[in-house]
Amino acid sequence: MKIGISEIQKNISLFKNMTESVHIVDKKSKEVLALVLPRKKMDGGSLTDELGGILHDKTDVRVQNLKKAIDEAYEAEMREKYGK
Repeated sequence: MKIGISEIQKNISLFKNMTESVHIVDKKSKEVLALVLPRKKMDGGSLTDELGGILHDKTDVRVQNLKKAIDEAYEAEMREKYGK
């Protein structure tokens, strides 16, 4: 369902009885400004699972030494940036 901001201002009760997610759209630019989920969907499960999209099925990456991983990523970025 897509609704404009003016409809939200006129009728806030739209959100009380929602059964599906709503995209709030700027009618001039046709740009999606926000996504509103019904409360029933949020209570039933994880918001991350709901919005995960393509990343939902990715394997979970674990790092043993976080400081070392950050340092290595920083060094790689500096090598790429300054060409060392």
